[in-house]
Amino acid sequence: MPQSRLDNERRILEFLEKKQSATNTAIAKEFALDEKEVNEILHELQKNWLVQFQQDLHLSRGELIMAKITVKGTTELLSMKSGTRSGVSTGYDLARISRAIDFAVEAHKNQYRKGTKVPYLVHPLDVLSILLKSGASGDLAIAGVLHDVLEDTPRTKKEVQRNFGNGIGEQVEGASESEEMTRGVSNEEKKRTWKLRKTQKIEKVMASGRDLRLLICADMLANIRDLLENQHSVGDRVWEKFNATRDDEEWYYRKIASALVSPGEEGSDISGASAYRELVRCIEQVFGQ
Repeated sequence: MPQSRLDNERRILEFLEKKQSATNTAIAKEFALDEKEVNEILHELQKNWLVQFQQDLHLSRGELIMAKITVKGTTELLSMKSGTRSGVSTGYDLARISRAIDFAVEAHKNQYRKGTKVPYLVHPLDVLSILLKSGASGDLAIAGVLHDVLEDTPRTKKEVQRNFGNGIGEQVEGASESEEMTRGVSNEEKKRTWKLRKTQKIEKVMASGRDLRLLICADMLANIRDLLENQHSVGDRVWEKFNATRDDEEWYYRKIASALVSPGEEGSDISGASAYRELVRCIEQVFGQ
């Protein structure tokens, strides 16, 4: 790809990072570029999950695009700035993601969402959906599918690494609570250690980088979406199935939300991610402002 095209990709991503979203017309005006060239660049970036289109209309005079940078786009921009860019991704390896889903199906078989007859698998698939829509990398998407296998099933980190690589094994472990306090442990014991486990999770988030923060954000968002739906159905009885009180759960969700945007490694901020903003909105809906 010509260097001028790469430079324009970087400039456009920088502009979107600063503005959060912008139209193709505004971008063309900002950089004195031909709108047709801007459209071609935006479509290429969108194809590779670096931007997403909030609005894509075909008008009589041309095409109106409202573009927004994704988490993957922000990561790619950091690579461009540091000179470590390895080339634009051509998309997700769906066969590999499918293999991770098969692994999760086997690991979570005969497990159900707490207090329901809904197969547990729907939760990691919800997390996968959130991550893909956030433009996460393929490895992070797979970690999302597998994020509960160490905590809730007999599967081990070595098995995950053997099947999907060391990096994904580390991400899954990072998203998991202590196996000593979760694996094969009674519900009563989990209630006893609840505050300790959640405090450790909060501390882990504060020390983590962007990928782990996005993964944990997706996990929390998937959970609170379910909680909100159940709350609408059964009211305050929704809290009866938890290992903690409503007040404790509120403490945890608010602390996690704060930890996710706490100062950390360079590039670890996810405050602009749509998943994070939705998480905050859901917390306010469930617990009040």
